[in-house]
Amino acid sequence: MIEPYKVDYKARCYEIFNELDGWFGSEEINSDYANQLSEDSALVAIVDGRVEGVISIDWHFETTAEIYSMAISQKNHRKGIGKKLMVAAEKLAKKKEYKFLHVKTLGDEVPHPGYKKTRAFYEAFGFKRLFQTKDLWDGLPTMLYVKAI
Repeated sequence: MIEPYKVDYKARCYEIFNELDGWFGSEEINSDYANQLSEDSALVAIVDGRVEGVISIDWHFETTAEIYSMAISQKNHRKGIGKKLMVAAEKLAKKKEYKFLHVKTLGDEVPHPGYKKTRAFYEAFGFKRLFQTKDLWDGLPTMLYVKAI
């Protein structure tokens, strides 16, 4: 079940970011992701009464929204939760009359198997590569994807 984020879910979302070692980096970065969550810009996936996934949206300008963070608990990977969260986020952006979604992720110059799956997920969901840069995340190659909605 997908539902709006509530402040009560913050600790569990932080736990999910932390358990995805290699995706989200340090405890400081994970804390930043958890602190960015808000009731008007995040959704959670509830499985058996517990938060097992989260997606947050940053509302840029009047037409462009960014998938700022997305995380699914490790034990729930490959169970369709990410797809459900993405569909719900896209519906929310359309309801707010946004025209584009974009997302940043680690670029393909780094041979990280998790990020290879992440890029494949976004591409399968219709996101297109816009460009890759080393100017955003401390010199790491960052891939920017975009999708018209």
